Amino acid sequence: MNKLIAAHLMRLKKDKCFWICTLFTIFIAVYRNLDSYSMSKEYNYTCTLESVFFPFVMLMAMLSPVFCSLFLGTEFSDGTIRNKLTVGHDRISIYLSDLIVCSITNILLCIAYIIPCLCLGIPLFGFFTFSLQMILIQMGCSLILAIAYAALYTAVAMLNQNRAVTAVICIMGMFLLFFFGTLLYSRLNEPETYGSYTIMTEAGEVIQEEASPNPFYVGGARRAIYEFLVEALPSGQTAMLSSPESPLYGTDTEKPPRLILYSSMISLLSTGLGIYFFRKKDIK
Repeated sequence: MNKLIAAHLMRLKKDKCFWICTLFTIFIAVYRNLDSYSMSKEYNYTCTLESVFFPFVMLMAMLSPVFCSLFLGTEFSDGTIRNKLTVGHDRISIYLSDLIVCSITNILLCIAYIIPCLCLGIPLFGFFTFSLQMILIQMGCSLILAIAYAALYTAVAMLNQNRAVTAVICIMGMFLLFFFGTLLYSRLNEPETYGSYTIMTEAGEVIQEEASPNPFYVGGARRAIYEFLVEALPSGQTAMLSSPESPLYGTDTEKPPRLILYSSMISLLSTGLGIYFFRKKDIK
């Protein structure tokens, strides 16, 4: 399997899709830092390093299906997998080598955002306002999540020989998951009540409105279900980890281990099912 991984890494160095994704990631990191700094000066508000740093999770999650589907889809379209089988490589080694390279790529995309963001962000905004321990914990959860995404998209790509269909499934699946995960996360962020406020009528009379319940607030058993889905789904974790006000900074010390557990379960389940069906697949 080491030879397969080495061959993939050599191919990765020349892969146009990988370099386009990497350069795009660096561009977004630089642009977001400069734009946030410019906006903070123009509108006179304080911008923290956290607000421009953690969107790397969302960017990685958006680029991962594009790269994985095209990179692995070429294996089938060029007949590479058939050649690997012909020279004696077993299917498990082929699958795992593809998974490892896709995982490495997702982590490299994260690093491609993190390095320029820190180089620009620290001089512009100062260091993180939250503790370094919490920052490292959130980064660790993000990198485990990157591997989970690689496992999902590797399973899809290795079980479909049509590169175009694979790309459509991965990208459309990503958008559907993002929509669902972001919707759940936004509902959980709804306040329980609207605060009191003061209004002035046309007659000039000042009226004090009392706090009122928020009809969109999710409570009870449904809230527990929403919280589980946000933590268990990769898209929900992405929305959570990309937020500069992530709940990981709260007092719930059990949340990071739960996120790591769910991401690990997704990786193992996707890989196990992927290998099982890939071994039975008729490769043309």
